[in-house]
Amino acid sequence: MKSLDLSVYLVTNNEMVPPGVSFLEQVQKAIDNGVTCVQLREKELNTREFIDRAREVKKLTDKAGIPLIINDRVDIALAVGAHLHVGQEDMEVSVARKLLGPDKIIGVSASKPEEIEKALEDGADYVGVGICFDTQTKVTKKLPMGPMGSQRLLKIIKDSGKPMKICLIGGINHTNIQRVRAQASIPGRAIDGVAVVSCIMAAQDAAAATKELVRLWNEPPIFWDQLDSDSDFNMSGAIANVLSTHPLVHHITNDVVKNFSANVTLAVGAAPLMSECSEEFDDLAQYPDNSLLLNTGTPNEEQTKMYISALKAYNTYGKPVVYDPVGAGASNTRRQSVKKLLLEAYMTVIKGNQGEIFTAAGEEKSMRGVDSESEEALDSVVAAAKKLALQSRSVVVVSGKTDVVVDGILHGRRDITGGVAVAFIQGGHEIMSRVTGTGCSLGSTIAAFVAANRSNPFLATVVACSIYKRAGEKAGAQAKGPGTFQTLFMDKLNECVKTQDFENPKIILT
Repeated sequence: MKSLDLSVYLVTNNEMVPPGVSFLEQVQKAIDNGVTCVQLREKELNTREFIDRAREVKKLTDKAGIPLIINDRVDIALAVGAHLHVGQEDMEVSVARKLLGPDKIIGVSASKPEEIEKALEDGADYVGVGICFDTQTKVTKKLPMGPMGSQRLLKIIKDSGKPMKICLIGGINHTNIQRVRAQASIPGRAIDGVAVVSCIMAAQDAAAATKELVRLWNEPPIFWDQLDSDSDFNMSGAIANVLSTHPLVHHITNDVVKNFSANVTLAVGAAPLMSECSEEFDDLAQYPDNSLLLNTGTPNEEQTKMYISALKAYNTYGKPVVYDPVGAGASNTRRQSVKKLLLEAYMTVIKGNQGEIFTAAGEEKSMRGVDSESEEALDSVVAAAKKLALQSRSVVVVSGKTDVVVDGILHGRRDITGGVAVAFIQGGHEIMSRVTGTGCSLGSTIAAFVAANRSNPFLATVVACSIYKRAGEKAGAQAKGPGTFQTLFMDKLNECVKTQDFENPKIILT
C-alpha cells in the first residue's frame, strides 16, 4: 500500500547548502523537523556518485518512514529501491510504471490542463504543479500561476474522480505558504502540499526553518487568525467597535480623491493616514487596529512595486487589506497590474464596480474609463463576484444600484463546502455617480469597519456598505446638486454611524 503525504515536500539542491554544513546534515535536519517526503535532485553527479548519495539519503528517509523520490533518473530509483519524479521531457509515467512496478510512487511535473489529463490517464500518483511564484532555483520560461492559477487544474483532478494528489512548487517559502494553502482550493478539492527548495536547503538553521514551515502549513493563516465562526451577525455591534477603537486606515489612493477619502474616514469615526513611502510601510503595518486601503489609480511599474511593498508588509502582520482595482479593465496596463497584485498578495476585501470585478474575476466586460458601460443582470454580477471571492478567498464587493457583497472567506474553512453568503444592499442616490470620490471612499469606510471587526470581515463589509448607502440616500434627498451633496453626505454619514442608521441587507446562501 503506497503512503504519500505531500504536506511539506523537500526538493534537494546541493549547491544551496551554506558553508560549514554538509548536504546530509541539512537533509537530516529537515527530516527530523517534519518534512513529509524528500526528492533527491542531482544534475551534476555521475551515475555512481548519484547512487551513493541516494543510498545515504534513503537510510535517513527509511528511518523516518517517509518516501525518497528520485528526480528524473529511473535507473537510480531502480538501483536503490526509491520512488520517481519525472518532468514533461523525461520518461513517460506509463513506461516508468512498467519498470518500477505498481508499488512505487511516481510523480510528474505539470502546468497545463492537458498535462494533468495525461498524468491521470497514465496513473501518476501525484503531480507537482508550477511554477507558483518566481523562483531562482530553476531556470524556466514558465510564467507564475500563483495559488489561484492552480484552481482550474484542481478541478480537472476533482472531476476525474481519481485519487491523484497535487502539490505546488516554485518560490514557496515562509512568507507565502499560508496564502498558498488558503487560496489553492476549490469546492470539494484542495492541494495536498507544497514542494520547497531554498527556504530549507539554503537556511543557516535548517531545523528551525523546517519546523516553522511545518507550523505555518498546519496553522490557520495569520490573516485569518482572529476569525470567529461563532460570532453573531451583529450590525450594531460592528458600528460600536469602530467608534470605540477609532481604527487607523492607511490610504494608498489616487490624488483626485485623497481629501474626500480622508474626510469620509473621519466621518465614520476612524483615522486616515496617507503614505506612499515604502520605507515606513513595515512600521505602519504594525499599528494596532489598522488596515490598508489600496486604490490603484493609474498604475505604472514603479507604483506597482510600491503597492506590492505595502501589501507584503500588511500580509506579514496579518492586517486587513481592502483593494480597489480602479478602472481594472480600461487598459492592458491596468489589467496586468490587477493580475500582478492578486498574484503577489492576499486581499481581505476586493471592492469595485461591475467592470472592475468582472475584470479581476477574468470575465470579459467592456469599460469606459474607470466606469463600466452597462448594468449587468444581477445574477451574472453575483456569479462573477462569487467566482472571484472563492478564487481569492476574499470578501468581494460589487458596487452599483444594488451593492452585492460575497463572502469568500467562509470563516477560514480549509474545505470549501456548503453555501456562500451573498448580501444585497439597496439605497444610495443617483447623485453619487456624479460626485468624484464617492466610489473610492466606500473603500475607506469598508477599511475602517474591517479593521475594527477582525472576527468577521463579511459582517464588517456589509455594515460599511449599508451605512454608506443610507447616508447617500439621506443626503441625496436634501441636496440641490453635486456641490451641496458633498457637504450633506459627510454630515449624514457621520450621523448614520452615531445613530446606527443603516439599510437592512438581504442575505442569502448560494
